[in-house]
Amino acid sequence: MIDNTKGSIADRRKARKAENHEAKRNRILDVAGEMFFRQGYANTNLDEIALKLGVKKPFIYYYFKDKLDIFETLCVESSKLTCEAFKANGTTGLSPSERLSLGLNELILRYLQTFAGGALYYKEPSLLAGDAAKIVRENGLLLHADLLDVLEDGRRAGEFHFEDTKLTGLLIGGAIGFMFHWYRPDSKLPPDELADYMVDDLMKIVTSPPATASASRPGQQS
Repeated sequence: MIDNTKGSIADRRKARKAENHEAKRNRILDVAGEMFFRQGYANTNLDEIALKLGVKKPFIYYYFKDKLDIFETLCVESSKLTCEAFKANGTTGLSPSERLSLGLNELILRYLQTFAGGALYYKEPSLLAGDAAKIVRENGLLLHADLLDVLEDGRRAGEFHFEDTKLTGLLIGGAIGFMFHWYRPDSKLPPDELADYMVDDLMKIVTSPPATASASRPGQQS
C-alpha cells in the first residue's frame, strides 16, 4: 500500500506557503496603492511604504523590483479584472438592456475592488510604458469592444436610442472613469449601492426616448 501522507502534507505546506506569499504581496499593493492615490506617485517613496507596512525595504524588494513595478502591477491587475466585466454574468437569454445593466454594474464593482489601480492609470497614464502599457491598453480595448457590442445590439433591437454607438460608448466610459476624481474608498456609501445608483443614471443615457422632431434646441426659435 502506498503511503500518500507525506505527499499530502507537503502539498498542504506548499499551498499554505503560496497563500502566505500572495497575502503579503497583496498587502504591499493595498498599502502602496492607497498612498499613491492619496499622496501622488512622485510624493511617495519605498521608505514610507515600508514604514506603513511595519517592515524593512528588503521585504518589499522580495516581491517587487522597485516602486514603478508596484505602480504597474496595480494598473495591470485592475485592467485584467475589469476587462472581463461584461462576460462575467453570461449573455444567454438576456436582452441588451439586461446585459448592459449587469455589465455596467459588474464593471463599477470591479473598479471599486481595484480602485487604486484604476485611479492611478486615469491620473498618471504617462508612467506606464513597455509591456505594462501594452497590457493595460489591450485590456481597455477589449472592454470597450464589449460595451460597443451590447450598445449596438440594443440599438438594432430598438431598446436603446442614440445615433452614434462609439460616441455613446465614450460618454458612458467617461462617466465611469470620472468616478476616480470624486469617489473615495472610505466613503460611507457601500459599493453595491453606489453601483446601483450609477447604473440607473447611465441606463438613462441609452433608454431615454429621443426628443421629438418638432422640439426646439436651446438658442433656436420655434
